[in-house]
Amino acid sequence: MSNLQYSAAKSSRITKRSLNVSPIKKLLKSPLGHVNRLIKSKSEKQPPPKPKEQLVVTDYNVQLDYQLSKNDDVMDAVNFILENHWAESTVLHSRYHSIPYKREMKHDMEALVFLLKGLSLTVKAEVIKYRLTQLPTGLITTSQLYSIYEHQGHTFVDRSVEIKIRQGKLRKFVISNASPVILRSVNKYQHGKVTYGFENMEIIAKADVYIQLVKNEIKNMEQELKSCGSQAETARKQVQLDGLNKYLQFVINNPTALYINNDDKFSKDELSNLLSVGLVTLTSNHLNEIESHQYSISYPACGTFLKLINAGRVWLVKLLSKASYKESLEEQLFNKWESFNLNGDSKMNNFRKPFYGYDLNWVLADALGAGVIEVFNTPVGRGWRLTGKV
Repeated sequence: MSNLQYSAAKSSRITKRSLNVSPIKKLLKSPLGHVNRLIKSKSEKQPPPKPKEQLVVTDYNVQLDYQLSKNDDVMDAVNFILENHWAESTVLHSRYHSIPYKREMKHDMEALVFLLKGLSLTVKAEVIKYRLTQLPTGLITTSQLYSIYEHQGHTFVDRSVEIKIRQGKLRKFVISNASPVILRSVNKYQHGKVTYGFENMEIIAKADVYIQLVKNEIKNMEQELKSCGSQAETARKQVQLDGLNKYLQFVINNPTALYINNDDKFSKDELSNLLSVGLVTLTSNHLNEIESHQYSISYPACGTFLKLINAGRVWLVKLLSKASYKESLEEQLFNKWESFNLNGDSKMNNFRKPFYGYDLNWVLADALGAGVIEVFNTPVGRGWRLTGKV
C-alpha cells in the first residue's frame, strides 16, 4: 500500500486539494505506521534468546562400542581399527549397509563403495583412488589405542605395545611436531591464557607389513638395476640397493629403534635414497640434526595419513567450538559429519575430500586418546565435549 500511495502522488500531474488528499493519506498511513510502531516496540522489548541448555551428565563411566578389556590382546585392537576404519564397511554402525552384508563383503571395498547411494560415480572413483594409491595402508595412531583401552589407562597401552614391538609384531614411528596443538587454560585464575605449539605424533603399524614394504622397495631397485644403461648409473643404483638391504637388516635386528645415527654406518648416498623413498625423515630438531645427523625411521607416505587425522581433529574442534558449552550429542556429531540438509537427507560429505569415507568413530577415538575431547553419558545418549587442549 505504501509504494502505491507514494508513486501515485509523485507521478500525478493533477493538482489536488490538500483537503481531499489528506484523509486518504491518513487512512493509508495510519494502520501501517501503527503496525510498524508495534513491531519496533516489540523487538526492542523482546529479551535476547536464551542459550541452549547444557547437557545433563549422568556419569563418565562410558563404554564405547569399540572398547576392549585388559584381557584382549593389543593386536586384536590394531586389527579391529584397520578392519573398521571405513564408514561403509565398519561393523560399529549400519548407516550405509547392513551389518551382515558388510561382513559378507568386507574384503571387497570397491563393491561396498560403488553400492553407496547419494554419491556420483566420479566421487566414488576418487574415493577408491585415494585409498588405493595415496593413503598408506595399515597405520593407526597410539591415541586410538588409548581410547580402546581407556579404562585401563595409557600405561597399560604403552606397556602392551612395547611387548609386541620387542616380539617383532608391531612397529612404532614417532613423527616430530606433526600435530598442531592449542592449549586453553580452564583455570579461572588464568582465564584466556592460550599456548600454541606442536606435539609429536606416534603411529603404529604391523611389523610384517612394514618389512614387506621395504622388501618391495628392494625388488623395485633390483628391476631398475637391470635396466641401467651406463656404468655410472649402474654403480649409483647398486649403492642404493646396498643401502636398502642394509636398512632391511637394521629394522629387523632393531625392532625398537626409532632413529638412525652415525654409529649405524649408513653412507650419505644411502641415507639420501632412504629419504627419497620415505623410509627415513630428518628430525625436526635442527640442532640435533647438525650435531648427530639423526634420522627418524618413517613409514612411506605417512604424511597423507597424518593429514587425514589432523583434518578430523580440526573438523571436530571447529564444530564443538561453535556449539553451546562446546559439547554435542554423538548422534548430532554423526549427522554433522555426513552434513544432513533441512529435509533430513545426508549429503555424505564425509566421503569427499579430505576424509574419503573415514569413519567418525576413529576421529573421536583419536581426539579422545589425545586429550582433545572427553566423553560422558547423558539420559539421551553419549555426549562429547572439548577440553582445554584443542
